[in-house]
Amino acid sequence: MTTFHGCTRPSMDATLISSFVTERLANLPAKKGRPHGILQHLPGATLSLLAHEWAAQLSHPLVIVTGKTTRAEAIYRELLLFQGDRHHPIAILPFPAWEILPFEPLSPYGPIVGERIATLYRLTQMLGFGVVRPENAAGHAQAIIITTPMALMQRLMPRNLLAQHGFSIRESDQIDLPAFKKFLITSGYRAAAQIEEPGEFAARGGIIDLFPPGYEEPVRLELFGDQVETIRHFDLQTQRSTQRTPGVETLPMSEVLLTEETIRCFRTQYRETFGGKAAQDEIYKVVSTGGKFQGMERFLPLFYENTDLFVDYLPDGTRIILDEDVEPSAVAFADKLHHQRMLLAQEEELGHTRLLPIERFYCSAPQFLESLDRFPVHAIGDPLATTGTSLGFEAIPEFMEAGSDDSHPGNPVLEHVISFIETQRQQRHRLVISTRSMGQRDRVAELLADHGQKTANALNWRDAQTAAPGRVQLVIGDLASGFTHPRLGLTVLNEGAILGTRARRKQTDPQYLDRILASFRNLKEGSFVVHADHGIGCFGGLHTLAVGGIQNDFLLLTYAGADKLYVPVENLDRVSKYAGSDEVILDKLGGTKWKKTRQKVKKKILEMAAELVGIQAQRETAQGIRFSSPNAADHEFATSFPYDETPDQAQAIEAVLSDMASPRPMDRLICGDVGFGKTEVALRAAFRCVMDGKQVAILSPTTILAQQHYETFSRRFAPYPVNVAMMSRFRTAKELSELVEKTREGKADIVIGTHRLLQNDIAFKDLGLLVVDEEQRFGVSHKERIKKMRANVDILTLTATPIPRTMHMAMSGIRDISIIATPPTNRLAIRTFVTEYSPARIREAILREIYRGGQIFYVYNKVQEIERMAARLMELVPEAKIGIAHGQMPEGRLERIMVSFYRQEFNLLLCTTIIENGVDIPSANTIIIHRADHFGLAQLHQLRGRVGRSRHRAYAYLLTPPLQAQSADARKRLEAIETLGELGSGFMLASQDMEIRGVGNVLGEEQSGHIKEIGFELYNQMLKEAVDAVGAGTTVSDQTGITEEEELVPLINLNLSTNIPDTYVTDMNLRLTMYKRVAELKSAEETAEMKVEFIDRFGPLPASVENLLQVVAIKRSCIQLKVTKLEAGPKGAVLTFHPQPNIHAPSLIDLIRHGGGAVLFNQEKNMLSFRERNWEDPRLRLQHLEHIFQTLAGKREVPPMIEKKKPPANRPPVASRLKPGKLRR
Repeated sequence: MTTFHGCTRPSMDATLISSFVTERLANLPAKKGRPHGILQHLPGATLSLLAHEWAAQLSHPLVIVTGKTTRAEAIYRELLLFQGDRHHPIAILPFPAWEILPFEPLSPYGPIVGERIATLYRLTQMLGFGVVRPENAAGHAQAIIITTPMALMQRLMPRNLLAQHGFSIRESDQIDLPAFKKFLITSGYRAAAQIEEPGEFAARGGIIDLFPPGYEEPVRLELFGDQVETIRHFDLQTQRSTQRTPGVETLPMSEVLLTEETIRCFRTQYRETFGGKAAQDEIYKVVSTGGKFQGMERFLPLFYENTDLFVDYLPDGTRIILDEDVEPSAVAFADKLHHQRMLLAQEEELGHTRLLPIERFYCSAPQFLESLDRFPVHAIGDPLATTGTSLGFEAIPEFMEAGSDDSHPGNPVLEHVISFIETQRQQRHRLVISTRSMGQRDRVAELLADHGQKTANALNWRDAQTAAPGRVQLVIGDLASGFTHPRLGLTVLNEGAILGTRARRKQTDPQYLDRILASFRNLKEGSFVVHADHGIGCFGGLHTLAVGGIQNDFLLLTYAGADKLYVPVENLDRVSKYAGSDEVILDKLGGTKWKKTRQKVKKKILEMAAELVGIQAQRETAQGIRFSSPNAADHEFATSFPYDETPDQAQAIEAVLSDMASPRPMDRLICGDVGFGKTEVALRAAFRCVMDGKQVAILSPTTILAQQHYETFSRRFAPYPVNVAMMSRFRTAKELSELVEKTREGKADIVIGTHRLLQNDIAFKDLGLLVVDEEQRFGVSHKERIKKMRANVDILTLTATPIPRTMHMAMSGIRDISIIATPPTNRLAIRTFVTEYSPARIREAILREIYRGGQIFYVYNKVQEIERMAARLMELVPEAKIGIAHGQMPEGRLERIMVSFYRQEFNLLLCTTIIENGVDIPSANTIIIHRADHFGLAQLHQLRGRVGRSRHRAYAYLLTPPLQAQSADARKRLEAIETLGELGSGFMLASQDMEIRGVGNVLGEEQSGHIKEIGFELYNQMLKEAVDAVGAGTTVSDQTGITEEEELVPLINLNLSTNIPDTYVTDMNLRLTMYKRVAELKSAEETAEMKVEFIDRFGPLPASVENLLQVVAIKRSCIQLKVTKLEAGPKGAVLTFHPQPNIHAPSLIDLIRHGGGAVLFNQEKNMLSFRERNWEDPRLRLQHLEHIFQTLAGKREVPPMIEKKKPPANRPPVASRLKPGKLRR
C-alpha cells in the first residue's frame, strides 16, 4: 500500500480500475424502470471509461444515450481508446440519427444509414434472428451502443426482416451471381462501373467489388466459377487491394427494402393513407415498378406492415445510461417535429407534397422515455448535484484560463501544463497523455523532454494506466478531455492540453489527382480531342475492328469533310482532350494546316522557353535573404497547429522553409482547394521570418479575408513577443497613421492588409517575406506594385483557383509550386442542387439548417435590392434571424455584422460575394446562391467552399431562372458544378472552366491564341518539353520548330489481339481511361505495376491485355532506337529504321553474322528482316522481339532464337557491306 495525502491508496494493477468500477456499481439496482441509480456528474472522458469497464463485466449490451450528436461522436472515439487491444473486444456500435429535416424530400447520407444498419443487424443477431454467428449470440455479446433521443424516437423496419437481409460471405462459399446481384439491388445498393462511395457494387467477370455498411474500406470478392476464392479490402482512391479478410457481412444499404412484399405493402398503405387518387402520383408509379426516388425514406412506415422502435431490437438484460441532457433534448426534438409538420401543412393542402402523420414515423417524448422502462436505466446527474453515487473522478483544470497569467515566461499555457504535470508526478500519480497520431505523440514527447519530463510510448490504454509512476505514458487515442482520480492515483490528459485543440485530416494518394486529370472518364461522343500528329478532331467512340483477321480496339476520330481516323489504343498517348475555345474548327486529315500550326506554335514556345530559362537563371544567381534553418522554436510553434499535417501539406511547408534557407529569393505558389490548409504554410514561413528579425507583409484581396487572417495570426502568435497588425478600412485614419509609422520603424512585425498595403506611403524598415493571397484578384496596377516589392524579398502566393492558371506558371518555370490536395478528415462532399427559384424550396433549405443548429449564407449580389430581399426572406421564414452584409456598408458596421454571425447571434447572413474569400464559419453548412447562372465556375466553386467546413453534411442551392432563360455557357457551368461535388474537385472544375470559357482571361493574349489553335493539354506538354530542352542546351531548328523525335510514331503490326475485352472492363469510359494510362507507361517498372493493378481490380489478365502491355513496351523500344515501322507474324519480323537510327552497330553486325541467311539488312530501305519458323506462339513472338530490341540497344548478346549459322559462300563480311553514316555507334 502507498500513502497519498493522508489516506491509503492500493498499488495499481491491471484490474484496479475494473475492480473499482465494479465495486462502486454493484450497489446500483438492476431493476427495470427509470431511473434506478443516479450517478454524480462524470467529468471529461470518465463516462466513456465507466461504460467500457462496466460493459466488460456484463453479458448484454450497454446503451449510452446522450442529447447531442457531437457528444455521441466524442464518446465513440474515447471508447476506441479504452478498448485498446483486448483479447475479446467489446463491440462499439454507433447509432446516429438521420441528418435531414423530418418529412423533407432528401435521402439520408449513405454512411450514416450504413452505421445504423450495421448496429441494428448486430442486435438482431443477439436476439437470435437469422443465422447467428457464435460471437453475436445472446449471453455472449458484449457491446456498447452510443445514440441520441433523435435516433431512438424514429420508427424502424421490423427486426426480423432486417435479419433476413443480412448476407454473410466467407472464402470458399458458393455464390449464385445473378441472385446475388438482385439481392444487392433490392437491399439498396447501386450498380457502378467503379466503386466510389458506400452502397455501390461493381461486377466484372469473376471480380465483385462492393462497399457494405460497417466497413471503412470496400471489399473485393474474387470468384473461381461460383466459389469465392479470396476476399480483400481495397483502397477507394487507387482501387488497389490493401489486405485480405476471411469474410464480409453484406448488409442492406437502405432502411427501405424494395422486395415484392414491401412494394405491395407500400401500394396498399399509400392508397389507404392518401386516398385512391394517390395511385396517380409519380411516387406511387415509381415504387410500383421497383424504382427509387430521392427522399423515399420519408415514407418508410408504408413499406412495412409493422415498424419497430430501437428498444425492440434490444435483448433482455440490456442496461441503459442516460446522459444529463437526454430528456430536454427529446422534448425539443418532438417540438421541432410538430412545428415542421405544421409548416408543411399548407403545401400538403395545395397538393404539393404528401406527409405522413407524425405518429406513423416517430414516437412522442413521453412514449420514448416510457419505452426505456423495459430495462434498468441509470442517469447521470447535473454537475451541481450532490446526491447519487460518486465515483471520485475530478475534472482537469482549465489550462487555457489558468495559463493567461503572465507570471510564466515563454508560452504561458504550456508552462502551466508542465507545472501541473510536475505536481502530479511528485504525488506519485500515473500520468497518461493521449494523442491522435504517432506524429502528435512525437511532438508531445519532444515538448515535454524540452521541459525535463520523461516519457514512454505505451502500446495501448491497458499498458498506459498500469505502468509504474515516473514517466509520462503516451498512448494513441482520441479523448475530448481528461480527468484525474486522487484515490486511484491516475491522471489522464489529452493532447489538446499541450498542443491545443486539434483535428485530423485524411490521407490522399498523391498520384490520385494526376490520374483523374489524365483520365478520359468524362469523355463523351462528340467531344473535341487533339491528335498530336493530325490536329483537332471529334471523338466518335471506341470501336472494335478486324485487321488481318485480328480484332482490336481503335479510337475513332472524325475530321473535316467527314474523314475518319482510327487510332490504335497503344497510341492514345498522342491524343488529348481539347480545351481552348468554343469556336472549334476541325482540321483536315492529311492536310498541311495542322503541321504548320504546330510548327508556328512550337517556334513561339521555344522563344518563350529560352526567355523563361533566362529568368530562372537570374533567379538562381540573385541574392536574396538567407533565413536560418528551422529549430526547436519552429517545432514548438508547429505544435499549436490544430490539425495533423498531411503529406502534401508537410511537403509544402518543407519546400517553403527550404526556399527561405536558400540565398536566392523564394517565389513559390501554394495551390490548394478551399479550406485545405494553405494558411498554415504561410504561418510557418512568417514565424521563421520574424524569428530572424525581419518583417512580414500579408496581402489579402478583401477586408473580410484580411480580418480572418488577422485573427488567425494574432491567435497563433499570442504566446510570442510578435506584434501583429492589420491595415484595412476597418481602421480609423488615426489608427492607420500610427500603423504606417510603426511599420516604417519596424515595430510592426507582421502587417496584414488589403490594397492599402500597396500604396506609396507604406514603407517597411526590413521586409523579409511577402505573402499574397489570391493574387489573381488584384488589378493590373496592384500587380505592378507587387512586382516592385518582389526585388529581393521572399514571395509566397496562396491560391484556391486550381490547376489551369497554376499549371501554366509551374511549367513555365517562373514559379515553384506546391499543391495541397488533401481535405480535412470527416469533411463530407457538399450536396449541390441546381434548381429554379422556389419559395418553398428556399424555406425548406433554411429550416433544415436552423433545426440542426446551423447557419445559412444567402448570396444576393444586388446591393440596391438587398433590403427588399431581406424583407421577402423574413416573410418567408419568420423563424430565421437575418443579418445583411455587403461591401458598401460602413466599415464598423460590416465588421460587427460578421463578428455577430461568427458568434451565432443570428442564423442567416444575406450577403453579396463579399464572403467569397476567407470566411471560415464551421457552423454555416447551407449556402443559397441567387441567380447562380450569373456567376463564373471558379466563383461558384469559391462560394460553395464557404460551407462544408465541419463534419456535417453541407448543402448548396444554386437558384436559376427557367432553363430557356439561361445562356448555353451558364448551363454548362451549372451542370459542371452540380456534377463535381466531391472534395478537391476544384482541379477538375478549373479544367472544365477552361473548356467552357476558353483561356483568354487565364493566360496572356498571345498564349491563349496558341492554346485555341492546339488545345491546352498539348500546349502545356510542348511548353514543358521546350523548357526542358532549352535548359539542357538542346538546339532545335528555327525553320521547323519540331524535332524529329517528336514526329516519330512507329507503325506497329504484330498480328496480335491487343485489346481490353468489354467482358473484362465493361464500362467504356473506364476502359478508355485504362487504355490511356497504358499508352502513357514510361518504364518497365510502371508496366509491372499496371499489370498488378489489372489483376487486382479486374481479375486474371486476358492474353490480349498481356499482349497490350508488351506492345506498349515494344513501342517504347521502337522510339528509343528510331524504328519507324515494325511488322511481325508467325514467320518472322521486319523492322524499318529512321535514316539516323540509335542502334548499337556492333550488336547489329553480330545479329546478322550469327543469323546467317535468317537475318538480313537492306541498306537502301533501312530494313532489318528476320525469317523464322518458330514465331507461331504470340507469347514467344513478343519475347523474341523484346530480345532483339535489347540486343540492338547493346544491352544483351545475340538472342538465343537466332541460329548461329555460317554465312553463305562468296559473300563479303557483314561489316564491309554496311555503308558509313548509316549507324550511330
